Amino acid sequence: MKFERLHITAFVAFAALIWMVVLICQDTAIGLDHARPFSIVVSSLVSLGLLFEFVLWRQPFFHGWFFKRPDLRGTWRVEIHSSFVHPKTIERVPMIVCYMGVKQTLSTLKMHLMTPESESWLIADHLRASPNGNGFQVIGVYTNEPNIHLRDERISEMHQGAIIIETHGHSLRPTTLTAKYWTDRKTTGTMEFTERIKGICTRFVDAENEFGKRCAVEKKPQSLKES
Repeated sequence: MKFERLHITAFVAFAALIWMVVLICQDTAIGLDHARPFSIVVSSLVSLGLLFEFVLWRQPFFHGWFFKRPDLRGTWRVEIHSSFVHPKTIERVPMIVCYMGVKQTLSTLKMHLMTPESESWLIADHLRASPNGNGFQVIGVYTNEPNIHLRDERISEMHQGAIIIETHGHSLRPTTLTAKYWTDRKTTGTMEFTERIKGICTRFVDAENEFGKRCAVEKKPQSLKES
């Protein structure tokens, strides 16, 4: 849940009311002048709330004691190993390279998986500390939507599934992720999130191009990089 200005105003008003009652019980004189800073206090708290929601939650200083939430933002390269058997070849599909775009704030997490033939989105999620004591888990339910021109060519219909994602590496900004999933098509699979870039892509072709550029830069000879 994300707190809006209305919620913060209600909390501050309730706190001020309790404060006023306590002061009255202590025979402390109270006048209208005491209520004048109310709007300033609310505006300050709203501004602070926005800072925490979009910026401060991912700062190393606050991580681990004030906020326990990994920073997963960016676009990940993903390798999928599925148990799905193609009905025409009667063979398991080969490993699929795809990409996951992640948008995140303190209170929201949006994951968008892009493959050459379909897209998936989280429709429910829960983030918690991993039971093994290292890193975090994202437990989610997702929906998958194949490209419309493929639905009549092969058995590739819309479906739903559940997924558990584990973080590895630095607890604030993990270096790799692993996942396992189950679908209502009675298939299962695993995922390896091997690397990521900062930008958030929304199409498979765009993500493929961005990672292609990154690989090209990394393969350049050292002399060309320095020049």
